[in-house]
Amino acid sequence: MQVGEIATVREHLLRFRAVTLQSLERTPSDKLSWSPSPGLMTFAGQYAHLANVERLYVRGLSGAGWHTEANALDGPAGIDQLRADLMDARAITTTWLDTVSAAALDGIVVVPWLPVQWTLRSWLWYLVEHEMHHKGQISLYLHMCGIEAPFFAFVLPPGVRPDKRPFVPASTTGTSA
Repeated sequence: MQVGEIATVREHLLRFRAVTLQSLERTPSDKLSWSPSPGLMTFAGQYAHLANVERLYVRGLSGAGWHTEANALDGPAGIDQLRADLMDARAITTTWLDTVSAAALDGIVVVPWLPVQWTLRSWLWYLVEHEMHHKGQISLYLHMCGIEAPFFAFVLPPGVRPDKRPFVPASTTGTSA
C-alpha cells in the first residue's frame, strides 16, 4: 500500500476521473460533436483531450519520451470509445505511479515546449488540476444542454448534491435581544 504524497495524488486522480466518467455517462451521444461556440472543443474533444494529454505527460514524465500519439481519437468517437480511452489513460498513469519513489518528486522535469522548471511533484499535481479544469468546462457544457452535472468532487448517486441542499442554519441557544 502506497502512503504519502504519491498515494494522495493517486487518490485524487482516481476520484476525479470517476466523476469525469459520470459526466461522460450523462453526455447524450447526439451531443458529442456539440460545443457552445465555434472554436471551442466539443464534448468528445474535451474527453479525448483529457486522455491524450495525460498519456503525453505520463510518457514524458516517466522518461519514455515527449511524443504524441498519431491519430489519437482524431475523429469522432462514441461514448464507449471515450470511456475506454479515459480508463486506459488512467490505468497507465496509476501503473506508472506505482514505480515513482517519494525521492523522485523533487526532481526537475523539463518539458521541451514549456519554459518552466517544475518538479515531478508539480507536474503530477498539474495532471490533477488539468482534470479539474476540463471537468469544470464539461459541467458547463452539460448545464447548457439542460443536464445536471455530477457533484464535482465525489461520485455520488444521481440526484445527490450536497452543494445544492437547502441551507439550514444551526440551531442557536440562548435568547436574542
